[in-house]
Parts: sequence; C-alpha cells; structure tokens
Amino acid sequence: MKTAETLLACCVVGLACFIGGQTIGARGNSVLDEASGTIVGRPSRANMLRTRMAATPSAASRTAVPHSEERLVADAAGNARSAGNTDEMRRRIVSGMSGTYIDELLAARDSAISRWPDRVTRPLRVFVREGTELEMWNPDFTPAVRDAFDTWVGARIPVRFTFVRDSATADIHVRFVSTFASGISGKTVWSRDGAHWLLSSDIQLAVTHPNGGSITAPQMRAIALHEVGHLLGLDHTRDTENIMSARVRVRELSEADKATVRLVYAVPAGSLKR
Repeated sequence: MKTAETLLACCVVGLACFIGGQTIGARGNSVLDEASGTIVGRPSRANMLRTRMAATPSAASRTAVPHSEERLVADAAGNARSAGNTDEMRRRIVSGMSGTYIDELLAARDSAISRWPDRVTRPLRVFVREGTELEMWNPDFTPAVRDAFDTWVGARIPVRFTFVRDSATADIHVRFVSTFASGISGKTVWSRDGAHWLLSSDIQLAVTHPNGGSITAPQMRAIALHEVGHLLGLDHTRDTENIMSARVRVRELSEADKATVRLVYAVPAGSLKR
C-alpha cells in the first residue's frame, strides 16, 4: 500500500473509532417526544446488544414517527470464518467511500463490517408469515414487503432472496404484529458468528402506528425497506434523504443507500481494527 493511501486509511479508521467512542459515551436512556416525533436521547449499548429507533413517513405530512428497533445479537458459538486481510479491507473502503455513509456505519459498529456471505446461486430463504388474524391486516402488506427485499437486490449486491412456504427451512423470518408496546413499528434482530458473518435474521412489522392509526401498504414498504437495510448489515445515517436515516422521511433507496450497501458487500465481513 502506498504511503499516502496508508495514512488516509489510518485516518479514516481512527476517525470512525473516535466517533464510535464519542457516541457510546453520549448515550443514555432514550427519551421519545411523541408530539414532535423526535428522539432526545439514544439507547445504551451492552456487550453485543444494540437497539436503534427510527421512523416511518406520515401519509400526508411526512412527519417522522418512531418505527424501528434493530438489535444485534452475537452468536455464542463464534464460528470461525476468515475475515480477510485487514489492510485490503481498508484499501477497498477508502477507495470506495465517496458517496456513502460507511464512516457512520463503522462508528456505530465499532469499526466492523457485518454482512451475509455472497448468496447469488443459493439465495437466502425468506418466510413471510401473513397476519390474517390481525384486526388491521391488509393483504397488500405481503407484496409490499417482498418488493422491499427485491428493491435492495436491485442495488446490485451479491445477495438474492427466495420466498419459501416452510418456515423451518428459512434463513430469514418476517412476521406481522398488531403493535409494539415500546412505541415502534418495526424490529429487526440478526445473529452473526465470531467473524461478523451474518447467520440468520428475524423481522417484525406492526400493522398499526404507535398512535393507533392504520399503516398503509406504501408505508409498510418504507418500513420494510429500512428493516431489510438493517438485515443486510447497514446502520443508521444522519442524512434524512436516506432510507437508513434514524428518522425515515423517504420511501425509496437513495444513491447513498445503494452505494453504501455495495461497499459493504465489496469487502469481507470482519473488524478493521488490528
């Protein structure tokens, strides 16, 4: 690696670590102002468990309301898989970071990339359990969620999805719930091994807003887009023009969303720390 490139890579990783440290130090109990739809604080982190809050766009005014919680659960077995060469990972990230929010992801994830192994010829199996028993169930929710998965595939990542009828064979489970007591509208949980390769994931999607209003199919698709972004290994970004903003105000992937997920899948999973 050339000297200039080495220095730049070190600066990027150092900045990510610094921001991550500042973020951890600033976090306390989350306080949600439901009237304004803003989060005053951030949830605390404990070991490998992380909780995130996000929002779904309003039907008319696009005012953000809380919608998403994402948890990271480390695989206790810590199955060993090669995380690749750290210097090469840094080189690829530095050369491809323009137009992305990879720096925010690295800060949130302690300078680590968590992603699925390439799954093009052997797609990830997704089981979607319909919520026909729910009072506010809308049959248009299922195709909206499927379209969210397909939209991320359109970002040209080496991952494909196939929808299966047997939940026992699925890598990813999606189910609908009436509402969340915590005032959110969606939750994603995924597990990884010790080398940061993702192993499985579960997504829960509420069919009603925290205030009791019904969610429309376009809103469900926006919520699902955000949650599938978490499922793929992305974290939140400050820019509200991105679907992965902690306060989601858009209904489509931005160019930055696409560029960031492509960069994540251009390097192997693993930590950038030496």
